[in-house]
Amino acid sequence: MASEIADNKWEREASKPPVSEIGSIAQLILISVFALIFLWIFTWSLMGLFGAKKETMADKYGDMNAEG
Repeated sequence: MASEIADNKWEREASKPPVSEIGSIAQLILISVFALIFLWIFTWSLMGLFGAKKETMADKYGDMNAEG
């Protein structure tokens, strides 16, 4: 019975992720940075799709004429 309790304690400790180590903290920071970059790109994409339209040279093509 005592060995079974000791095994359970070991299994419980072994199943905990090593969140307090430098490598795991670096991984969490790296994943967070990638997620923020993705959200930044996605936000600008949505603003480009649904934002206010700006007049470009392509929009002014019909108003151009050849003067010379």
